[in-house]
Amino acid sequence: MQEFNTAIKEVVEDEKFTQFKVDGREMKAYAPDDGQLAMLLATIGRGSSDQDKVAGLINFFCAVLDDEDATYIEVRLLDRKDPFKLDEVEKIMEWLVEEWGGRPTQPLSVSTPSQESGGPNSTQRTPESNSSDSLLTGS
Repeated sequence: MQEFNTAIKEVVEDEKFTQFKVDGREMKAYAPDDGQLAMLLATIGRGSSDQDKVAGLINFFCAVLDDEDATYIEVRLLDRKDPFKLDEVEKIMEWLVEEWGGRPTQPLSVSTPSQESGGPNSTQRTPESNSSDSLLTGS
């Protein structure tokens, strides 16, 4: 019988987190690992019901939070009189995804720059080509 064992990993004390506040309470959210992302994608996929998608989002949100913060969110969501609802979870998750994804300071170039023109065109322009060019460029 095949057995699978996970390697023992040292707990990282300096794990990076993102801080935010909910109604004055400071909270910590840790960047998700591959397994958490896979579970989120599985629960919000095309074949999932709306209820499964909502449950998946809330489970994911609570899983990336500090344990005490996750409990705080769960208690608030379960309190029918509390104004903290799914809309707030969605707003926080959108913000966290932006934070985790980072914002590049310079746009990434996916193509090499064009070579500058150093000489005449290889084909001669005709009157017909000039008129069709004006239709494309509006001139």
